Amino acid sequence: MYRWAMARRLPSLNGLKAFEAAARLESFSEAADSLFVTHAAISRHIRELEDYLGTELFTRTGRGVVLTEAGRRFSTKLTPLFDQLADAAREAAAVGQARALKVSVQPAFASRWLVSRLGHFNTLHPDIELHVDPSNELADFRSDDVDVGLRYGRGDWDDVEAVRLTDVVYFPVCSPKFLARHPDIKPADLPRLNLLHEDKKEWWAEWLEFAGVAKADVSRGPLFQAQLALEAAESGQGFALGDQLLCTDSLIDGWLVRPFNQDMKAEGAYWLVRRKGQRENGPMRAFREWLAGEIVETNKKFQAFKAQGLKPA
Repeated sequence: MYRWAMARRLPSLNGLKAFEAAARLESFSEAADSLFVTHAAISRHIRELEDYLGTELFTRTGRGVVLTEAGRRFSTKLTPLFDQLADAAREAAAVGQARALKVSVQPAFASRWLVSRLGHFNTLHPDIELHVDPSNELADFRSDDVDVGLRYGRGDWDDVEAVRLTDVVYFPVCSPKFLARHPDIKPADLPRLNLLHEDKKEWWAEWLEFAGVAKADVSRGPLFQAQLALEAAESGQGFALGDQLLCTDSLIDGWLVRPFNQDMKAEGAYWLVRRKGQRENGPMRAFREWLAGEIVETNKKFQAFKAQGLKPA
């Protein structure tokens, strides 16, 4: 008995990936961020997929994109297939010994954002044994036993491949009780209060100038290392400067509040780095893709928090 095999007629995988991400995130821009490609690439892949299928999957509007009925139906079937494919790949990779991945990360980023989310990564990738090394020192990938690193900066380090994870905005935060003792506060009032400094006091001067307070005297207040300034703010000791990744959880949980709406864009960003010229292996790719997704979710929560105006009256 002969078995005749018919070749599967499938569209481009890049087109499917671009559409699935854009449909799930309801945004071409966020899909581009999650897949580490440009907005133009997402748009092109989806247009090619629409040409292949002979139907529109999105309606383009002046304010973004909206799934068509055909796009919605396709998305509800495609996302589970991608999930099944990911599960199959993880099961295949899990055969044999666990794979180790050592990550160097700044203590502030580790304690205030990364550690609380690692359970999700472990559930998704039980075959990857993650080693987290909290250190403020930049890892030397030529000599240190480190696979990847999480860094804040401009991304211009020597001897590393750097993948931009997210831009950063920063803003003043304090505890609800501390703010209650200082009602109707304005940015110009901050220099006379207790400013909590991290690493260097010039950061407060930069934010105050951005908020319209020029040449402010920011010499008052203690100087902390890493995340300790934010922890001091949570305990009611004064105002600290925080960014959207390190503060969103505490803002949502009510440990911190934002008395002002001014968000200053930082010169630096968060990056994932590895040794220059090193090929990205399976555990590195899994960690990068998971990390990017978690950061997208945190940024969405921060924007939703701002939109709801969650701050004391």
